[in-house]
Amino acid sequence: MFGKEILNAKQLVNKLKISKSYLYELLEAGLPYHQLGNRGRKYYVYREVTQWIFDNLNKNDVS
Repeated sequence: MFGKEILNAKQLVNKLKISKSYLYELLEAGLPYHQLGNRGRKYYVYREVTQWIFDNLNKNDVS
């Protein structure tokens, strides 16, 4: 299921070269994610994440 386009949190932080705490800051700022069910783990579509970062990083005061 996971590969180059759909990533779990660990894969995403490694690919973006960011910390987990910064990932949580981005999530609070509105970073898109997907989840299967109410208690399922979050997963991320890399293209959506990078597009959101380019569109929103300068707008939000996320450091």
